[in-house]
Amino acid sequence: MSYIASTIAGYFIEKSNKEQQQLSVLQLIKLVYISHGWNLALYDTPLISDRIEAWKYGPAIPSLHGLFNGLGFAKDDVVSSTVGEVSCIREEHLKLLNKVYVKYGQITGEELSDLMHEEDTPWYAVWDNEKGRNKPIENEDTKLYYSKKINKDIFDALPSTSPITSKEKAEVFLKKAGILMGNGELNPFFYKNT
Repeated sequence: MSYIASTIAGYFIEKSNKEQQQLSVLQLIKLVYISHGWNLALYDTPLISDRIEAWKYGPAIPSLHGLFNGLGFAKDDVVSSTVGEVSCIREEHLKLLNKVYVKYGQITGEELSDLMHEEDTPWYAVWDNEKGRNKPIENEDTKLYYSKKINKDIFDALPSTSPITSKEKAEVFLKKAGILMGNGELNPFFYKNT
C-alpha cells in the first residue's frame, strides 16, 4: 500500500509538533523521501505514490512542495500545520516512520540535502550537473541505494553466494534492530518503548 506524500508529511509534522521541534520544508521533504527509500528496501513496495524529481537541493516531491507555496527551503521556513490524514497509516509504516524520525529528525534540512548529494545517491546519478534538473528519480534506483545501505550495515557477514529475498533482508534487519526476537516473534520490549 502506498500513500500520497502529504499523508507521510502529516505524520512528521504531528510528531515534531508533539515534541515541540520545528521542521523546515526542506527537512520535511527529505524525511518523506528517506522513509520512502527505506520502505522500498525493506518491503519492496513504494511508501508514496508521488513523483520524485532531482532538484537543486536533492530529491524533491513537487506535489508536497506545492503545498507549501510561499515557503522556501531556508532554515527559517518552518512547517507547523499538518497537511495529510495520518490516521490511515498502517502500523508497520508508523513504526518505520518513527525510526526514520528518531534517526534523521534532528538533522537539519541542509545536512540531509548534503547526504542526498553524495556521489552514490540516486539524486547524483540523475542530476548530472543540472542536466537532470526536474527529471524523475526512479523507485528502482532509490530501492537499490537503500538496499546497499542495508547490505553495508548488516549483511556483510552473510555469504555472498546465498540468495537472500527482500523478506529475509527485512527479517534480518528487524532482528538486528531488536524489533524481532531470534524466533521471529515481535520483541515486546521494543513496542513498549516506541
